[in-house]
Amino acid sequence: LKAKARWQRWEEELSLVQHEMGWTVSWFRYKEEEWHRRYKKSVKPGHQAYAHQQMCLWGKFGSEAENSFKEKMIVVT
Repeated sequence: LKAKARWQRWEEELSLVQHEMGWTVSWFRYKEEEWHRRYKKSVKPGHQAYAHQQMCLWGKFGSEAENSFKEKMIVVT
């Protein structure tokens, strides 16, 4: 009985972690798109440069997370 309960908790925890991996990648992609919109709206060169830098940063986070979590995460759409 205890072993079955432990197994169920483990499966639940694994499922949560897999979903969190997907949510993390989705968050990074959302932030990348948000900064892309800001980049397109910017008229001042300094604002454009900062927005582009942030867009690249969040895109890199997303790519690295996808590569790290590959085949381990549940894709969230």
